[in-house]
Amino acid sequence: MNYQKDSVTGRLAPTTVQTPNTIGGTAEAPSITYGPGYSFAKEQTGRGFYGLVPEGLLSKMKSFQQPSSIPVHMKGGPVDKALFASTLVLCGVGLAGCFKFFYDMSFPKKAEE
Repeated sequence: MNYQKDSVTGRLAPTTVQTPNTIGGTAEAPSITYGPGYSFAKEQTGRGFYGLVPEGLLSKMKSFQQPSSIPVHMKGGPVDKALFASTLVLCGVGLAGCFKFFYDMSFPKKAEE
């Protein structure tokens, strides 16, 4: 809702806004004007802008898109299993290090005099 200052009372009073529909006309559609010498890009043909996809990569993409119960991060085979296991081990070692640090800071060693 729009407001306008009332000249008699000096307060804000609601006003009606006239749009082209309430006036009786129709709104004009915006027009796009291109400058002189403007040229549009040509359409790409073939397999897109980047060229042909190598056959090895295409077969790998198809293997990842096949529906199966294996999670995507494990579809690479034994290498992915080894990487996942090493990630879990490193996370466990880091978590154990955090707990050791918290324990050492909670119970500091007594200073010898």
